[in-house]
Amino acid sequence: MAYLSEIGNAVRPLTNVARMAGLLDELKDRVFGAPGFGVFHGPPGYGKTFGAIFCAVELDAIHLLVQSEWSKKFFLQQLLRELGQSSKGTVPELVQAATQALALESRPLIIDEADYLIAKGLTGIVRDLHDGSQIPILLVGEEKLPQKLRQFRQFDSRIFAYAEALPADLKDTRELADMVSPQGISLDDEILEEVRARHTGNARWIVKEVSHICKQARLNAISEITKQSWGGLEFLRDTAPMPRDDLK
Repeated sequence: MAYLSEIGNAVRPLTNVARMAGLLDELKDRVFGAPGFGVFHGPPGYGKTFGAIFCAVELDAIHLLVQSEWSKKFFLQQLLRELGQSSKGTVPELVQAATQALALESRPLIIDEADYLIAKGLTGIVRDLHDGSQIPILLVGEEKLPQKLRQFRQFDSRIFAYAEALPADLKDTRELADMVSPQGISLDDEILEEVRARHTGNARWIVKEVSHICKQARLNAISEITKQSWGGLEFLRDTAPMPRDDLK
């Protein structure tokens, strides 16, 4: 938990973290009788999971990171473990136990990688959990998640609000650079803007690129990295290496 707290504090100033926290607050403050589903969506690498960790730490939410091979029963067992409850029983028994525990805890639930709910046929169970407990449930997933959910009319009608993850701006890029740069190495705004533009504001790629730049700066004994001091050094490539067809 201390590790999660450190991540939460580190990512606090980022735009997408604030947007997700704002959406969760909106769900918590909804009027009586309104449905409690929210959807936060965006491309891979935009810091969605960091936002979910921040909300779990700072807003006392339950964070469940769904994985590709989870079955209905395993999903419920993982949720009950997060709630500190027994995870034994049939699927209907586990649904009932999880619903009661969520209602008693009355804490928001964040389901990360929520696209897997659709792929694994879990939307009905999650809807039952929502209807039975009436807690806010925030689904975090890829950019097409809202459209995927539209095919489930009963689920779609329960979505109270959406928020889209945005590309990192220069301020976000500066925050990310300060997080990953080693002591004694600094990057000016001009080179950070080039990094941001090269990777279209993708936070994951910005972190990788800044790490690469700092590594190269150390090798070349550069402490203050500007476009001029960077000179002709190469940026990190953003495509996978091609096979060498000339080798036998």
